[in-house]
Amino acid sequence: MKALAYLHRGEPRHHAALLAGLASQDVVVVVADPGERVEAAVAGLCPLGFAGALVEEDDLLRRAASGVLTLEPEAREAGRVDALVCDWSGPRGLYLEPAAMAQLLAGTGYPGLRALWIGRPRPELAAGLRGVSRVDVAAGPPADGEAFLGQLSPAVRGEVAVRPDEVRAVAARADLVIYAGGRLPLDALAPYHTLLALAPVPPEVADLVEAVVGPERYRAEWLALAIREILGIALPADAFLDL
Repeated sequence: MKALAYLHRGEPRHHAALLAGLASQDVVVVVADPGERVEAAVAGLCPLGFAGALVEEDDLLRRAASGVLTLEPEAREAGRVDALVCDWSGPRGLYLEPAAMAQLLAGTGYPGLRALWIGRPRPELAAGLRGVSRVDVAAGPPADGEAFLGQLSPAVRGEVAVRPDEVRAVAARADLVIYAGGRLPLDALAPYHTLLALAPVPPEVADLVEAVVGPERYRAEWLALAIREILGIALPADAFLDL
C-alpha cells in the first residue's frame, strides 16, 4: 500500500474527487493542515514513508517551495510547489498546474487559437498557454496584465484591455476565453466562444457561449498528472471528475 499526503488550508477542495479517482487503488490518503509547520511537514514526508504529497492553497505552495532543496524547473521559476515526490535524496518539488492547463487545452482541441484571459492574473500559469497563437488580457490593473503578458513569448503577446469597449473588442477576436476568477463581463461573451473556467461561473454563462469547460475538468487534469508523478499510477482525468 502507498501513502499520499494531502496538505491544505481550510476546506480540502479536491478531497472528494481524489478519493473517487483512487477508489480502486491500493492507496491511503492522509489529509492534514500543517498550520505554520509547513517546512517541518514537508521534511517529514519521506522519513514517514509517504510516496509524496499534494499541496493546495497558494501560501502553502510558496512555503512548500521554500522548504524543498530539489525543485523541478517549473517549480523553481514559479516559486510554487503543488506536488511533492519522495526520492532517495528527499522530497522533490513539482509545479504541475501549467502542464495541466496545456494538457486541457490540447485535449479540448484548442491549441493554436486566440485566447482572452479574463480575471485574476496568474503569471505562474503562463507556461501552460504555449499552444495558443495569441493571448490578450483583461485582468486587474494594467501593470498586472502587462506582467502576465511578459511571461509569454513575444510571438503570442497580445494587448491589455481595460475599458469595457476594449474588453469587448479583444473578446470579439478570441476563440477561447479563459476565466480565472473575479468579475466576468458577460457582455464580452459570444456564441462562438469556448469558456475555460478556472473558477466557478454563473449558470447563465452556458447560454452565452458555445461550450463551458468548468473548473472541475481543470482540477481533474491536475490530479491525474499529480497521481502519475507521485504514485506512478496512470489514470485518466475522467477518473477524478467525482460525478
